[in-house]
Amino acid sequence: MSTKFISVDGFGKIENIAKASTPKNLNQKKSQRQLNNFEKAIRFTRRALKGIVRDMKSIKSKVKDITWETLTPAKAFRAVKRFHLDSSYFMFMRSPKGIATALCPVAAAVVLLLTVCFWTMSDKPLTVNVDGEYLGAIENEAVLTQASATLHDALAKTSEDKSVTPVLQISYPKFTSTPKSSANEVYRKLVNYSDAVVGDAGGLYVDGVFFGAAENSAELQQALVAVLNEAKANYDDTTVTTFANDVQVVTDVYASDCIKDVEQIVNDAKSYFSVKLETDLPVEFEVEYETVYEYDDTQLNTYREVKVAGENGTSLINYRLVYVDGELVDSIPASTTVVKETVTEVVVVGTQESYIGTGNFLWPVPYTHMITSPFEPRWGTFHYGIDIADSAIYGQAVVASDAGTVTWAGWDNSGYGNYVIIDHGNGYTTLYGHCSEVYVSIGDKVAKGDVISAIGSTGYSTGPHLHFEICEGGVLVDPLIYVS
Repeated sequence: MSTKFISVDGFGKIENIAKASTPKNLNQKKSQRQLNNFEKAIRFTRRALKGIVRDMKSIKSKVKDITWETLTPAKAFRAVKRFHLDSSYFMFMRSPKGIATALCPVAAAVVLLLTVCFWTMSDKPLTVNVDGEYLGAIENEAVLTQASATLHDALAKTSEDKSVTPVLQISYPKFTSTPKSSANEVYRKLVNYSDAVVGDAGGLYVDGVFFGAAENSAELQQALVAVLNEAKANYDDTTVTTFANDVQVVTDVYASDCIKDVEQIVNDAKSYFSVKLETDLPVEFEVEYETVYEYDDTQLNTYREVKVAGENGTSLINYRLVYVDGELVDSIPASTTVVKETVTEVVVVGTQESYIGTGNFLWPVPYTHMITSPFEPRWGTFHYGIDIADSAIYGQAVVASDAGTVTWAGWDNSGYGNYVIIDHGNGYTTLYGHCSEVYVSIGDKVAKGDVISAIGSTGYSTGPHLHFEICEGGVLVDPLIYVS
């Protein structure tokens, strides 16, 4: 058997191996191994960057002729496929296992972030219990505060008892998927739970004054309609009644001590109602006919004939009467209906000037009415006329006492001096004597009131005056029978 000796150098190596087996040497080996891994990572990064640059240059050379105008999805896809790395790491990352390895940390981070946001940003629901019974879930205490305040406000209008809200307990549940109730929903649940309040009741207000509430608001409305129907019981179907003041039925929450019978509520408020009644009143009245005239120039102006007799008509006016609490406050003509048409009267009137006397005589001297000698015996003879005289009468006008035709105008020796005789065409003639001047001629047509002469003192005269005679059927008569 041969024996091998270890040289000094070999012994040194064995000593180093022994030293390396100590913990200190193990730590040094670990540090060296980490350093080697770091160097490998740096070398890998360098190779990866060189590969990326190389591939980019290759892609650039192959797509250098492609522009945005000529680029298509197929060309873009082919260009991306040309981008590749031949390193083992990138080959691994392109495999399903590599992709999963890269995405798992990202997915875990996203899940963690969402979990934190959910528990820190979302509101924790509150569970509300009423006297130990579950009422519902709410978002926060402000919802319950608002619901309680709404209930108190509703009671403040009608009741002095504000302590009807039940005892509430609030707790945080571990987890609940029950939908959260709004303040209005909590308010309605509180109303339904409490015996001290009644929900959906109808309260009667007259001009803002509260008279009580009925559990059934529809019955209260019907009772008010009955009040209006009673007010128009004695009228026809055209009559309408409404409240003239503010009468309202408000559906709301009311305290139980305000709930009354419908009949009692209406009776308490009845004296405060103001009822407005509107009804129609037909009134028939007579309409007077109109008269129109047709003129006929072939007839004298004294001609008048009714061609169509006029008849009054009848109309019906429908008045809309307005009463408030039994007093008439307005009357409006709503419509007018003609019951019977009027018939217009047509009268034919002549337009030719008439010179035929009417038989009604005019006083011949407008200046004076003084008579100095009547129709009577005088100086042994009979005076067949009347003498009209007064101071300063000389030259005053003499007018025709009636219409007619002049049969004499001038002077003769009959004693009348200058005088005029007019034939009135109806059996009457008149004479005007002792005139100073005569303004008409024989044959002239004169109208009643025309000036025919001037007073004088011609012929057998003792002074300025007018001798006036009236002859009827050839017989002289007293002129004072016809004139005054």
